[in-house]
Amino acid sequence: MTTSTPTPTAIPAADRAPVPSRPPICSSMTVLPDLLASTALAWAGDRHCTPADIRDLRCTLQHHTAGHHYALVHDIDDNTAVWARWLQGSAPDALLVLPDCPVSHPDDGGCGEYEGHPGGHTWQVHDPWNPRPSLTGETSHTS
Repeated sequence: MTTSTPTPTAIPAADRAPVPSRPPICSSMTVLPDLLASTALAWAGDRHCTPADIRDLRCTLQHHTAGHHYALVHDIDDNTAVWARWLQGSAPDALLVLPDCPVSHPDDGGCGEYEGHPGGHTWQVHDPWNPRPSLTGETSHTS
């Protein structure tokens, strides 16, 4: 007696689980000490900004629970920028001059992170403060 294996069938679209939305950014916030802010402005050659203009920072990497947080402080030129680094619950402990992430998307442009960053690129993560349409055409909504 031979038994046949049932042939898998496609699940109708109406019965499929929703496609998961893009993962969120970290959003850990900190304040850049004035001395580091002044240093970042000097490295960038910006004489018009003040330390108060760049002191509020937010980690824009994909959500993570360990390791350092990173935030863009100021662009230096077309392909490098000053980034602040800190651990959760602390003030930034370092400024780093890092090259921009070279990856780009034909519809969404270049990634706004640094080269070699962990997690998704700018267009692959959800930032509730800077919503971007997803690659599937849906729009991001904030509540």
